[in-house]
Amino acid sequence: MPSPIKPMPIGPSSDTSKISPFYDACRENNISLVENYLKTMTVEEINRIEPNGSTALHVAAYRGHEKIVELLLQKGASYLTINKYNLTPLDEAKTDKIRQLIHRRMNKKRFVSDSVEWILQTNDADYQAHEYFKKLESYGKDPQFHKLIIYIRKNYLEKDLQDVDGINTIKEYFDKAINEKDPAYLLTAYTAETGFYTTLNVDLAKLHLENLTSKENLSRAYYIGIIARHPKFETLSFTGEVFRGMMITASDVTKYKVGTRILTKTFSSTSKQKHVASTFHEKKTDKDDRLSAICIYQIRNNRTAFDIQRLSLFAYEEEVLILPYSAFKIIDVIQNKEHSPQVEIKLRECEPWL
Repeated sequence: MPSPIKPMPIGPSSDTSKISPFYDACRENNISLVENYLKTMTVEEINRIEPNGSTALHVAAYRGHEKIVELLLQKGASYLTINKYNLTPLDEAKTDKIRQLIHRRMNKKRFVSDSVEWILQTNDADYQAHEYFKKLESYGKDPQFHKLIIYIRKNYLEKDLQDVDGINTIKEYFDKAINEKDPAYLLTAYTAETGFYTTLNVDLAKLHLENLTSKENLSRAYYIGIIARHPKFETLSFTGEVFRGMMITASDVTKYKVGTRILTKTFSSTSKQKHVASTFHEKKTDKDDRLSAICIYQIRNNRTAFDIQRLSLFAYEEEVLILPYSAFKIIDVIQNKEHSPQVEIKLRECEPWL
């Protein structure tokens, strides 16, 4: 049994002229030692600028120690600190994975939507969901599905998304999906911290559902169909409770009455952990006087949502991806304007249409 690790000599009374043992552990990629230090360290200690003008996050990013970078970011390491070379940890990042980890921390909006993502229905949301997926079923079950991915790459990535941030990373994942005939890379592409997932969802939000399979929308339809219905993803199917944040207006809240049925219109990143979805501002409303809301989804049916934690580049987020055109019924709405989130909306998935 290893001897217990002594507290590291860092803090107000420590010798600031020497490199700290914590920094050394990060530099040497000693994961277990770093994990032990982080259990008792303050954010100020984690972000200490060492005598060499660098922080622990700088050196881990520079040396390509991806797991160390992930641990430091989870504990609040600052990605904005400038070292003696006037560089941030992002500037120093050795690998694409590290750049994505830092970008993800900079942009916490993956699990919080800036707008309403639903199509309000009265009583036929479940039927609509059934009809849309009936159209998409053949794409996911096509034995030549890799040819559909080639089509998406050529007609969507190369034509419409050329200027999207990180598009070359996305193309690499699509190429792997094509060459290895493995659709899992399509989900990995979605989780990557690039402009792909936001652009895709904006396009889906604007799409008129009656034109879902028309030629101009075919690339998006193929993408949804492969993910929603390819047999390989059967094992990812998730049932249970997940969380997603949303910024909404007071007017929106009045529309969400108990008993209302809604249909999702985009891919929705949710988390099994409530705190991941609760990245709201401390102030009660944003600049547009919108309210912070937490949506609690009860997933009941197979293949409505996928547990993509092991496919994600950010496993600690415990991401569950709800698919477009999934039907839910609002079962409770709770408001408390003195706390954040100010609105809690509970939704239960509708029974499948038979």
